[in-house]
Amino acid sequence: MNAFVLGLVPLLAGASVFLVRWFVSPYPIYMQVRRKVDSLTDTKKEERAKAVQGCFERSAAILKQHHSVLLSFHALSRAEGHRLGSNKEVADVCDLIQEAGYDHPFEGISPGYVPEKDWLPFLKYVKHAPNINPEEGKDYLDAADRWRQDHDYPLPPEDAGFALLVEKTLLR
Repeated sequence: MNAFVLGLVPLLAGASVFLVRWFVSPYPIYMQVRRKVDSLTDTKKEERAKAVQGCFERSAAILKQHHSVLLSFHALSRAEGHRLGSNKEVADVCDLIQEAGYDHPFEGISPGYVPEKDWLPFLKYVKHAPNINPEEGKDYLDAADRWRQDHDYPLPPEDAGFALLVEKTLLR
């Protein structure tokens, strides 16, 4: 019996250590992996926030320099708003431009012609489409109307904002 106990005790001790390590060791690995993923996510968020801020600063600088001849949409296009990563980022830049005291870049064409969910694709469309110069003039207004028609959006009930925008564009 003593031999049995002397053989069984070390075996149980070794097995218990193995079982404890088996259950506990994945937790530190999980925490280490989670920290890496969190840091990558934070880095990505910081990078996107810098992109939004940079686009806003370029837009504001362009508007400050050429406010009498350019609309906010022209400045957003010149500041490469089409390179932003999502509609939310475009909306954030537009909000910053408006908070700085300028007109909203999509004023008059959103939501009736280009809904907010389409802002980024619309910026890419007007930037790369032939025969559209989004950086000056009223080409982007014609493109907004074409966008509405191509996507089967209904004609907005009141075009006063669009008409006012066309008038502003033509006067500048």
